[in-house]
Amino acid sequence: MDSTNIGIAGEFYVLAQLAQRGLVASFTLANTKAVDILVFDESLDNFCKLEVKTTNQSPRRETRFSDEPVYSWPMSAKHERIADPRLFFCFVVLQGPCTLPLFFIVPSSYVADYVREQHLYWIRTRTQAVNPTAMRQFRIRTTDPLGFKDNWSILSGQSPPEHQVKLSEPWFSHEGGKVTATKSG
Repeated sequence: MDSTNIGIAGEFYVLAQLAQRGLVASFTLANTKAVDILVFDESLDNFCKLEVKTTNQSPRRETRFSDEPVYSWPMSAKHERIADPRLFFCFVVLQGPCTLPLFFIVPSSYVADYVREQHLYWIRTRTQAVNPTAMRQFRIRTTDPLGFKDNWSILSGQSPPEHQVKLSEPWFSHEGGKVTATKSG
């Protein structure tokens, strides 16, 4: 399946999940930046925006970032700056036409911090010079310790728990108010 079809499939799966949960959702026009789906919860008079990222790749090991396999989606430098309390990313893992995909719903502020800090860490831990404008990656460990899988409730106005807002990855540490990255694996 080509990348366009992978993306379209992910968006339709997400739209179906939202409808099954009683949320009113609609695709945006193709020229709407950083928003694929608008979501409205009539009972709470609340709306939010979703950016859908889809992969059909199996988990892989990236020992620089995790001791266990991870799902991974390509990102870009612009994702380092997108932190809107009404914007969420829905990361989708397609598992074939007869199996429901995996859905991970993540606040945009967490994604922005992750993408920025993982890219800086990746640059610092390389042994050879790299292009600083290289693509970024967002990763979720297969065990999903932060609870992003099927995290649909945050789309209805529920505040995400602290660990889903503040970056907390094994390769990243906050020491004495100064942000530092530590090498894992």
